[in-house]
Amino acid sequence: MGALYDRDAFAGAMSRAGLEGLGSFIPHPPANALWLLPLASLPAAAAKALWSLVLVGALAVTILALARLGAGPGPWKAAVIVLAPTLAVRNALAFGQPYPILVALLACGVLALERRRRFLGGLLLGLGVSFKPYALGLGFLFLDRERRRELAGFVCGALLPSLLLAALTGPGPFVEFGAKVLPWMLRGEIQDPFSPVWGSVSALSNRLWRFEPDLNPHPWMVAPLLARFTGAAVSVALLALGVFAGRRALDAGRVFDGIAVVVAFSLAASPFTASYHLVLLAVTVAAVALRWPGARGIGALLFWAVLGSSAMNMFRAASGPLAPLAYARLFGIVAFALAASWPFINRRVVGLSLAAGAVAGVVALGSEGGEEAWPRVDSARGYSMMRPYFCGSTLRWLSPSKDGHRLESRGDGEDCATEGAPSKTRGGGRVLSRFADGSWDLFLQKRADTPEIRLTRSRANEVDPVVAPDGCGAVFASDQGRGLGSTALYRLDLAPIIEGCGGPGPVAVRR
Repeated sequence: MGALYDRDAFAGAMSRAGLEGLGSFIPHPPANALWLLPLASLPAAAAKALWSLVLVGALAVTILALARLGAGPGPWKAAVIVLAPTLAVRNALAFGQPYPILVALLACGVLALERRRRFLGGLLLGLGVSFKPYALGLGFLFLDRERRRELAGFVCGALLPSLLLAALTGPGPFVEFGAKVLPWMLRGEIQDPFSPVWGSVSALSNRLWRFEPDLNPHPWMVAPLLARFTGAAVSVALLALGVFAGRRALDAGRVFDGIAVVVAFSLAASPFTASYHLVLLAVTVAAVALRWPGARGIGALLFWAVLGSSAMNMFRAASGPLAPLAYARLFGIVAFALAASWPFINRRVVGLSLAAGAVAGVVALGSEGGEEAWPRVDSARGYSMMRPYFCGSTLRWLSPSKDGHRLESRGDGEDCATEGAPSKTRGGGRVLSRFADGSWDLFLQKRADTPEIRLTRSRANEVDPVVAPDGCGAVFASDQGRGLGSTALYRLDLAPIIEGCGGPGPVAVRR
């Protein structure tokens, strides 16, 4: 448990368990481990099968809860709503994410509130916050003197899983998560921040306005400040719109609509919205379908089925002027959010939401990017390159295979049997990677009895350093501008600070 966010420790645990493939616990909050602790002693296949049954059971609970609402859709329509997004349901089961459990908690929370079991309703809605932050916006609905019992239940639900895990393991996983993952989550910089797979506002903003030679070589315009402002402003404006409209729904006695509105806008504002997240929208779709009887309701269900199907992937490769089409799923989520919230939106709600978004955008502009201009290793191209090493004078590195089951050695020349012992600089020094000031940075240790010299200061992570054969330079991996964990390779000249390297000048690294 103490090494949840350590890449090498996680890979070692997978190997000992006999699991193939590449995996990590990023970016899951630590409390998600509670789901898996009861399964930890089982063989991998049995654990996966049992967990899949739990997720299927959660979908069944969601259907029953929606069907039992006072003005609910009935069992058959509830089943259609929950199961219609076939790709979303399939991927939720295949990847084993807990979102089916979270939507069951949402549906049961709405049912409890409708039956005036106020503390229980808040508790069920709050439970999801420890596992995934999408439900956090629901807490703002209860910031009212008349809803103190709901707020108390929500706070208890949000804290209890984390407190339980902390009692079992201590604060270690939470400290690691807060320092090494959470800042990247809040900035929307998790695992390729340009990717339409996530389908988020921040990813679309990055795709349009930020340049990255491998991941986004053809933006509309190179304007990183605009990308930073737009990503923050639109995301916060959507979240605020959901909260303000949801509060109006609750004030009108429309509990179901209030929860549905906040969930939809929270998902639209999220920095990652993969297909399996869509199961959370079942409550929102049910609210829209109930409000629209007849042909409009049928149309909403058909659109819901398309939104959660593989049809949303047909524009995944769109680029250039058509790049926004790759984020069709995001626009579909916003459409459902607006449909659910439309009766509760007025000029004041829109004005407050836009003001909140503008403030968030300005704050984002004021945040220092902290990027550094190291020379790239030009021959290393692709989604992720890591663990560089030298075979004689030839640089090689590891990258995920096409099927994602293993790391493959790439580069020119013949591969070495092993990476060998850590290399040293001229004079016997070492280049190390240490966590400092919120990220991993590189340090030079000339001798054991001398202070370390800091070599990098970016807010990204610089890891896996290897010294060049001449002892006067280093090659390392960094996720600067590419999202947490999606690293590229860079070169660092050590000649100015290493005796015997001939003074300033670039280090020649043969590739």
